[in-house]
Amino acid sequence: MKKLTRHLLCGAFFLCAATLSAQQTPQKDALKKAEEEAGPLVFKFEPGLIADKEARRMAILQKKAIIDTLDISESKRLKLLKDLYQGKESKRLQKYLLADNAYEEAEYQDPEK
Repeated sequence: MKKLTRHLLCGAFFLCAATLSAQQTPQKDALKKAEEEAGPLVFKFEPGLIADKEARRMAILQKKAIIDTLDISESKRLKLLKDLYQGKESKRLQKYLLADNAYEEAEYQDPEK
């Protein structure tokens, strides 16, 4: 008799537990969807992270193009690229990148006006 009572209680417990977990599943799915839509947590605290990385990447590519056009030895070029990618503002790098090569087109002014 004790075994039958235990089996009935265990069966009832498992049925109740299965019912409780089945009720929570849609809520968990909704929370997961909300987290996925919000994106990674880092963007909550630093919204411009991707823009900053992209700006740094473009600056590195521009400086790399300048270094590639210089008439210097391969070892010097590799040292300059190493400093560039590590983010160092070394004297060696500043020596070759002294001039700011950002050109802007001036507006055309009509001489008749």
